[in-house]
Amino acid sequence: MRDDPKRIWEYCLTRLQDKINPQSFKTWFSSATALPNSADGTLVIRVKNLFVAEWIEQHYLPLVSKFVSEVAQENLKISFAYPLHDGTLAYIIPTKGKEANNFKEERGRFLNPRFRFDSFVVGDFNRMAYTAALAVAEAPGKTKYNPLFIYGGVGLGKTHLIQAIGNFIAEEDPGKKVIYATSEKFTYNFINALSRNRIQEFTRAYRSVDVLLMDDIQFLSGKESTQGQFFHTFNALHQVNHQIVLTADCPPEEIDGIEERLLSRFKWGLVVDIKPPDFESRVAILKNKAEFDNLDLSDSVIEYIAHNITSNIRALEGALIKLIAHASLYGREITVDLARKVLSQKRRVSYRGLTISDIQRQVARYFDLQENSLCEKKRTKDIAFARQLAMYLSRTLTSSSLKSIGLRFGGRDHSTVVHACNKIEDLIKRDEKVRRMVEEIRDSLTHGPSK
Repeated sequence: MRDDPKRIWEYCLTRLQDKINPQSFKTWFSSATALPNSADGTLVIRVKNLFVAEWIEQHYLPLVSKFVSEVAQENLKISFAYPLHDGTLAYIIPTKGKEANNFKEERGRFLNPRFRFDSFVVGDFNRMAYTAALAVAEAPGKTKYNPLFIYGGVGLGKTHLIQAIGNFIAEEDPGKKVIYATSEKFTYNFINALSRNRIQEFTRAYRSVDVLLMDDIQFLSGKESTQGQFFHTFNALHQVNHQIVLTADCPPEEIDGIEERLLSRFKWGLVVDIKPPDFESRVAILKNKAEFDNLDLSDSVIEYIAHNITSNIRALEGALIKLIAHASLYGREITVDLARKVLSQKRRVSYRGLTISDIQRQVARYFDLQENSLCEKKRTKDIAFARQLAMYLSRTLTSSSLKSIGLRFGGRDHSTVVHACNKIEDLIKRDEKVRRMVEEIRDSLTHGPSK
């Protein structure tokens, strides 16, 4: 490398500021830095997390490569690094056609190292699902639980459990090929393989694995060609006793828009549900979270939160994070009185009179978009993300039904709204930047609808 990485990256950031809107630059590039130990011929950019790395890779990589080459006067390779929970760095090395067929790289790439069996709190509400998942992890393809189908509502731990299976197998038997994917990712890979005439590579990649972990299978609804591809993938794996694990938000018989031949196969093995946690389980979950994050919380504070947040695990953890953030920001001790104040503030905020149009207007303004772009059929990543966020806020801040929200966003169906809400909820939980983004927009809406 003819120049130092820091100087090259600073030049690139300057050029990027001139080319993209300020909000996008702030969102995706404000915390990105060049590692000083970048290897010769490669510039390694450190970002906050995997989500940011993938977003930059998918949307801005050609522009970044162009500006880097300008100042370096050579065609440097670009890679991204992001921190894992244990402080080590994971790397993404972009390659041509990666999104369509580089499935070797995808092996384990989307497994969150935090999602393990030993960090999964077990109670009566999820014990059967946990026991079945552990049995599958210890002997993939050798139990009667094939497929293992886990279902339950939002934020109850389905993704934690299915990824715990993948992490367990990857550690105990590194030679096994494991792929974790959402149904959305499977669809994306399939469409890209078709468009690039690489369908054989796609089928070979998915059908040669030892374990296939497919999250949110309900989002294959209405996708007939993708369902056909998954049907043959399922058969190919099941016939040779390779393990399949699926999750959904409801049991197979309640999933609309899925072919009957697939639904029947989903019930071949074991179908098990995860229910909302009871009080004792909520207390255990909060204590586990506090211990994991090295937090000193009294039993009375934990019990207060457990009594007042009853919907799901994600809401519990969200309330705890909000309380800790408030205490840190204002230098307060975490007490029951503070918990009562913070959590009651959360419930007391009024959005009375807020409409979907108000939310669309504010979201479009935040992302520097035309308001009508949220209702059009455009599927560029920037617009799709803003649209999903607006749907999520419409669902959580208004009393509108899923159907009504879908109609106000260009006539989309209710399953699209559900998918958008689930995706944003997941990002809020694991991505600090997205959480702050949602809070900023929500706070701007509390001051009254923007006219």
